Amino acid sequence: MTAKPSPIPEPRRTDGRRERSADSRRRILAAMVELVESGLPAPTAEMIAERANVSLRTVFRHFDEMENLYLEIASVVFDRVKPYLESPIRIRTFPAVLDEIVDRRATFFEEIAPYKTSIDVYRHRSTALAAQHRRINTMSRDMLVATLPPDVVADAARFELFVLLLSVECWQRLRDQQGLSALDARETVRHAVHAIAAGFTMPA
Repeated sequence: MTAKPSPIPEPRRTDGRRERSADSRRRILAAMVELVESGLPAPTAEMIAERANVSLRTVFRHFDEMENLYLEIASVVFDRVKPYLESPIRIRTFPAVLDEIVDRRATFFEEIAPYKTSIDVYRHRSTALAAQHRRINTMSRDMLVATLPPDVVADAARFELFVLLLSVECWQRLRDQQGLSALDARETVRHAVHAIAAGFTMPA
């Protein structure tokens, strides 16, 4: 007896509504990023809707509170920060290692600057954003603990100065409040950390 041929499966139907919803979400997030990068640290929902070419209702449907949209931005920042903090440091001698740390941080501080400013606008009203901020600061500190010589880390007062000078908050102060160029800010931080390092007597 000849077996009946298996029925040809029907083509899977695309869920148009789901695709449109995903597309709207991508456009809203992209619009927020574009507005932040253009120098608007706290764009309104109306601005985002106009840039994304969606209705205001659509913005709030995907992000029922602006906090959720800022959390998406914080996630973007975190993804960009991780490679800088987790990739191995090539130079291992002290104080030469400080130059690589300064160069690496100056590069990614400039990259995330508009996002960081935007998140700071809302961070003090959001426990989730504050937690994300602490997480990045902890990673930054842990990288210094793992990179600098134990004798340097053990000198609490000077180590805390390294943590401060190599923080994004210090970079923001130099760039925004003191008006330094990126190059001048980098050289200022480099000079400061080497001045602190000069006070250490490293074992031969």
